Amino acid sequence: MDKSIFYTRQKKIGQKLKQIHHWNAALFTFLAFTGLILVSSDFRQWLPQVRIWVKDSHIWIGMISVLPLVIYGPKMVRHLQTLRKRKANRQNLYLVLFVLIALTLSGFVLTFHRNFSPGFGSFALIVHDIMTWFGVPYLIYHSITRSQWFKAIEKRRLKKIQEKRMVIEKGNPIMNRRTLLRRGTGATIALIFTPFIYQWIKPYLGTTTSQPSSPLPLTETFSPLPAPAPSSKPPIGGGRRGNFRYYTVTTMPEVTDENFSFTIDGLVNQPQSWNWKQFVNLNRDVQVSNFHCVTGWSVYDVTWEGIKLKDLLDLAGIKDGAKQVKFYSQDGVYTDTLSIEQAMDKNVMVAMLIDGELIENRNGGPVRLIVPDMYAYKSVKWLNRIELIDHEHTGYWEQRGYSKNAWIKS
Repeated sequence: MDKSIFYTRQKKIGQKLKQIHHWNAALFTFLAFTGLILVSSDFRQWLPQVRIWVKDSHIWIGMISVLPLVIYGPKMVRHLQTLRKRKANRQNLYLVLFVLIALTLSGFVLTFHRNFSPGFGSFALIVHDIMTWFGVPYLIYHSITRSQWFKAIEKRRLKKIQEKRMVIEKGNPIMNRRTLLRRGTGATIALIFTPFIYQWIKPYLGTTTSQPSSPLPLTETFSPLPAPAPSSKPPIGGGRRGNFRYYTVTTMPEVTDENFSFTIDGLVNQPQSWNWKQFVNLNRDVQVSNFHCVTGWSVYDVTWEGIKLKDLLDLAGIKDGAKQVKFYSQDGVYTDTLSIEQAMDKNVMVAMLIDGELIENRNGGPVRLIVPDMYAYKSVKWLNRIELIDHEHTGYWEQRGYSKNAWIKS
């Protein structure tokens, strides 16, 4: 490929279109690569700070990628005129433009999701997912089959066929080399992406089963089990709508009824500590709320059962000097905070059950914090300690660029 095509000013319409196509392909390749990194749970776990940088670069390049589309706009009419007798090429052009525009618009909403309702953000995420898992493989196929090196391979094969003077009649079962090469490329891309597409689409097919992360299901490892309240099972919310996406910044801790502990300490009048049997016997409340992740997905009408954080703090007694409530995860890494005022909100809960079942390990169970009016990075998983402190503390993801203002736009 002649690299000067990227920076040399072109005068002819054909060369201009070719230049736009090359720039668009280069930007899209970068976005596809960084996008696959962003959906990788392993990358999130082992290189969280690098993931933030990748996310920022993905957003900025995504904005820059709008320029080729803007430049192409005025030239589209002339381009379509050159394709008026090539129906397949026109259809391909429409499909490529549709995928690129859908990715751009949905990406814009996801970038500035705090300015939109959670429902609209969830819709944008679904669109972005569909365009990623179905549109991206097609665009990769499109880029490969229209590249100079691919066309050179086709020409070499065609030349060999002509030299052999091989006759392929209508009823001949032998496929011509050009078709074979293109179909082979498409099949290879499909095979690579199929496992990822299946993992994405599986929750929507209703084929998922509860796959606990511990060696044994939580219902077998914990004794006694908390008996759900009548309003918790069946859930008064009618059962949650949507699917959780399970993220972790470390390996998931193996929490059992033997190693479980829950403490409240720091600037309190009466420090508290419970083992599993004691914690199960605390009085619990039931609430229905929506769960919103900062990455754009949501789960609606979730019935949670647990202890109001306000009740736990009242039990321990808050000293006058306390300013922040700090939450610790049993993974030994994740922490976050709420102000005293935020922590005393009636909707903030230390939850044990979801829709009448003990919260499973991969979802932060058996005990996790639920802050319905804030994004989920405030809802600390595997919660085992609450500390009252007199200074400001920056949480795990906030240290890595997330906003301390986690409030969700209503």
